[in-house]
Amino acid sequence: MGPRGWRWVSLTLWSRGMGSLHIWKGTINAERYIQVLEQHMLPSRHRLFQGRPCIFQHDNARPHTASITTSWLRRRIRVLKWPACSPDLSPIENIWCII
Repeated sequence: MGPRGWRWVSLTLWSRGMGSLHIWKGTINAERYIQVLEQHMLPSRHRLFQGRPCIFQHDNARPHTASITTSWLRRRIRVLKWPACSPDLSPIENIWCII
């Protein structure tokens, strides 16, 4: 459970559709984040892009920027780089007003 009883939810959105929804209990760390990416993000990417190139974006939370995570990602998918504490520069923020 998160603050005030919230549950943490992972949802992958792609330009070609929506990936899988994953709800987890407890704290997420780098190892758990990689598990979620392996079990949910990679299959969604394969289903939606079928080998075509794509760019993955996530925020700069500690599990996302841990060296084990960045090393894992570097071998598997291209990641969009953007500065920490700059949600205004995130491309997804412009999409929410359209949705």
